[in-house]
Amino acid sequence: MNFFVRKILGRHFSPAEWANFLVKETAESAGKVFNDKLFQKQVRMQELEEEEQNRIFNEVQATGITFVILLVENRVRYVADGREAHWREVIEKIPEIFCQWLEEIGIPREFVLTWGKLIDLRLDEYRQGIFETADAFERQNGERGDDARMAYLRLETVAALSMMHITRGKARPGDPLQRHLMTWLGVLESNIVKNIE
Repeated sequence: MNFFVRKILGRHFSPAEWANFLVKETAESAGKVFNDKLFQKQVRMQELEEEEQNRIFNEVQATGITFVILLVENRVRYVADGREAHWREVIEKIPEIFCQWLEEIGIPREFVLTWGKLIDLRLDEYRQGIFETADAFERQNGERGDDARMAYLRLETVAALSMMHITRGKARPGDPLQRHLMTWLGVLESNIVKNIE
């Protein structure tokens, strides 16, 4: 959707319409990352069985959707007066809209239910990871960190946890895959955050 159209009409979009927009933007972005030659090289995609490739695709999609939910949750406190309830409803609708979209593209119902559980699981895990990372930062530096620092910690934590899922825990500190995921999530954030007002 054109940036100017969103700016002009965005205030008139329902929470379901915004959730739909965010789901599709995120799913498309995750698909591009998964198909990226550098990503495929970093995860050694050519060496993997189809089932393992599908699992990695699912992890990338789950990472994108959960990251967007966490991003919108964080941005809600900055929205214009009276819009907070609107964006909280968008947050609530994202997993539901994502699962509906999966059904629309032909994913069997049993797998859609599994997707819903995976999103919930990753949300809990990523929230806990962000909390622990921020807590460790505060203990080390004697302060919680400003909004920019917290945004970076969220980005870094989600990328690190996603990398561990993608590699089944085989990644090592400094793995270039984490930087690749951080770049993707950072671009995704910059594309989405400008719509949240």
